[in-house]
Amino acid sequence: MLVDKIHLYDIVISVGSTSFRQKGWKMNKLVLFIAAMITAMEARAVAPSPKSRLIAALIEVESRGNDYAIGDRHMTDRAYGPLQIRKPCVDNVNRRFGTRVRVEDLIGNRSQSVWICQKYLEMYATRSRLGREPSEEDLARVWNGGPQGYKKLSTLPYWSKVKKALAQIKN
Repeated sequence: MLVDKIHLYDIVISVGSTSFRQKGWKMNKLVLFIAAMITAMEARAVAPSPKSRLIAALIEVESRGNDYAIGDRHMTDRAYGPLQIRKPCVDNVNRRFGTRVRVEDLIGNRSQSVWICQKYLEMYATRSRLGREPSEEDLARVWNGGPQGYKKLSTLPYWSKVKKALAQIKN
């Protein structure tokens, strides 16, 4: 959070005297704007969004927070990173979003892993596919069991673990 504040102040110092003044902003208006931005960033840091809470729980269940985890070494498609992502998942996201992420790139790269997870869930855990607004349970079960995971009995034990992890994460 401190880094965000410092970065915001740097922007103000470098930009404040030029472009904001060109737009007719006075310095006190600029300071109020900065204060509002900092308050908004602090609010996000204190109260994580429901989806970020879920992803934190998924990370806890999948790897216990280990960004360098490599799972299922005995299988052809190993699972990589904090969310234990396999190649078919990355391939689906790459096809849909025109990206070129390699599954090995997820080792030690939490932000890339979270991005893949979010995009995968945006593809398959949707209102139009499920016929209703997806719940945290639906999202977790799709993550674990694929596009139809929300229907599979085999994903219920996974949901139970995620639900326990969610209970440990403060609102």
